[in-house]
Amino acid sequence: MAMPLSPRPAKISTDKASASSSPNRNPQGSTAMPTPLSSIGFKLYTQEESWQLATVVAEKGRRVSTADGNYVCLTTDCGSELWAKLDAENRPYAILPHFAGLAKSQILVTQRIRYNDRPLDGRLLGWINPSQSTLGFGGPPGDYPVLFEAPDYAFYTFMEVPCTVTVQLAAFAQTLQTFPSVEAYDASPDKAWPVETLLPSSAAGLHGYQRGDKSPHSNEAFIIGVVKASKTYENPLTYGQFQWAGVKVMGGLYDICIDPELLSGPLTTGQVIAGNFWLSGRLVFNH
Repeated sequence: MAMPLSPRPAKISTDKASASSSPNRNPQGSTAMPTPLSSIGFKLYTQEESWQLATVVAEKGRRVSTADGNYVCLTTDCGSELWAKLDAENRPYAILPHFAGLAKSQILVTQRIRYNDRPLDGRLLGWINPSQSTLGFGGPPGDYPVLFEAPDYAFYTFMEVPCTVTVQLAAFAQTLQTFPSVEAYDASPDKAWPVETLLPSSAAGLHGYQRGDKSPHSNEAFIIGVVKASKTYENPLTYGQFQWAGVKVMGGLYDICIDPELLSGPLTTGQVIAGNFWLSGRLVFNH
C-alpha cells in the first residue's frame, strides 16, 4: 500500500523531546487502524503528518537513482525503511514501507506486475523454493506462488524474467489471530488451513476472510505460520514500538511486522499467527 501524497510539504522535528507531536501520536487519543506503515512504528493520522514524514525521508534519506527515475530511502537502526518515490520534478508522490530483516528466500520470478503507468511502481510474481520442474511443464515450479511489492522496483529492470533470485520478504499484519501452540491452533474452530500455509488474499477472501486490497494483482496474502523468533522494536524516529517475528511457511521465510494494536502482548516462540498481510520484498545480490 503506497501512501499517496497531496502537494503540501511541511517540516517535522525528530528529537525525542518532541515525540508527543510526532507521527506516532494522535493528539485526540483515538486509535488508527493498523497499516503497513504503523507495523514498523509510523502511525499517521492526517495528510499533514504524511507530508511531515515525506520531508524527513527527503532530508535524511539516501537517493537511489535508476534509468526510470529516483527513489529516496530512509533506513533506521531497527530495520524500518521508508522508500519515497520522486516524480519528474524530484518531489515525493508516494511512500512505501519495508523492513530490512534476515528472512531470505529463493524465488523463481515469473512475471513483472505493473498496476499503473508510473515506472517506479511495480510488483513481482514468483514461486517460493523453486523446484526442478520446467515452468509450465511437470507440475508446480515451486512450493507456492507469492506476489510482493518491490519498493525499489525500477532498480530491477535489467533482470530477465523468468529468473531465480534471493529475496528478503517482509510481511505487515493487517488482521491477526494468535494461538499459543500448533496443537491449540489445530484444535481451534477457527482453523481453516494447516500451519505453514500462504494463500493470496483473493483466494482467502473466497472463504470469507477479510481482505483489504481487492485488485486482481494485490500483494496481500493470508499467512498461517509458527513464530521461530520474536522481538519488540522501537522506531528511533517516532519512538513507537512494533513487534517483529521470524516465520517460516514451507520453503519461504518472512520478517513479520505487527502494529501492537493487533496484539494483547508480545509474541513468543512457538505461537501460531494467522492473518492477512501486506507483502514487500527486496532482491539480495551477493557482491
